[in-house]
Amino acid sequence: MLNNKIKKSKVKWLAILLGGLTMATPVSSCLAAEVLQVRAVIKANASATISVAISARVQTLPFREGQVFKKGDVLVSFSCDRYKADLRAKVAAFQARSLVAKNNTRLLRHQAVGRNELAVSISQMAEAEAVKDGQAALVRQCEILAPYDGKMVERLINTYEIPAPNQPLIKVIDRSQVEVKLIVPSKWLVWLKAETRFNVLLDETGTVLHAKVTRLGAVVDAVSQTVKVTGALVSPSKKVLPGMSGTATFSYTGS
Repeated sequence: MLNNKIKKSKVKWLAILLGGLTMATPVSSCLAAEVLQVRAVIKANASATISVAISARVQTLPFREGQVFKKGDVLVSFSCDRYKADLRAKVAAFQARSLVAKNNTRLLRHQAVGRNELAVSISQMAEAEAVKDGQAALVRQCEILAPYDGKMVERLINTYEIPAPNQPLIKVIDRSQVEVKLIVPSKWLVWLKAETRFNVLLDETGTVLHAKVTRLGAVVDAVSQTVKVTGALVSPSKKVLPGMSGTATFSYTGS
């Protein structure tokens, strides 16, 4: 009887010990994920305020604010009769200088002109060509072509106006893709890296966007102890517009 009691007591304590170990195992092996949040802003991948070096009357402005365009579309055209006439005159001057240089080259073979005279005519031809090319560059500015697939943000001029040289004319953005901009605590650099996934809950639409980190800032702001981070949407959408903002959520397990 005594032996049986001792055996039962050992079994009881062994069960308690094993049970305690079983209960402790999940606590020590599993780390709870920490949810970290910061503000995020959607920005265009590229934007531009466009101007030109010429002063001419605006002839056409095909796209209004908010309209989309494709790369190579004419965004602004000017009435450039004077610039084109100047180009024709400079082309003619170059052709005349070119003929003189070619003629002097032939005459030199017969010792009819000196080498210095030929060198001067060649230099004059090169000068005329440079003037012609400069005027051609101005004529090319008579049409502003879209640098990428984008959207018209703002028109700063109207048709029939004559803007001053280098005056801002239009503002455009690249609509092919957007970026997610964040400012995060610098201590996150311990675990935050390129390809880290996160979600963005947009304030405007209530939609959740899936994104990933593409670039980390080059410097840390010493005062605020923060760093800039850039992300990209995993599944880009035309409904996501630059200027939208929301809350970015990261999951950090500490590992």
